[in-house]
Amino acid sequence: MAEFVSDVFDGEDGYQTCDLYLAAFFVSAGCKMSRSQRDPKTRRVYFIFEKNPIMNELKLKYFSREAKIDALTFADNIKSLKSLCHNVMTNGATR
Repeated sequence: MAEFVSDVFDGEDGYQTCDLYLAAFFVSAGCKMSRSQRDPKTRRVYFIFEKNPIMNELKLKYFSREAKIDALTFADNIKSLKSLCHNVMTNGATR
């Protein structure tokens, strides 16, 4: 298992974050999540995304409040990722 170094990290395996809302934004913006994984030390669930050259640009737009995505899609993705977190935390399952 990869060592998690921060809340948001652009690494060799891809882009990872434990920020549920940022992850939901990435999914809503069309980024492909490759898996999720729980860090046993911190009990955080990390969402790992495939490498994509626009990830840093999307992150900057998200944090500067300049991003534009469909609100209903974003809300649906938050619900889906919360469900995924629950499954990972209770069953240890990863996707």
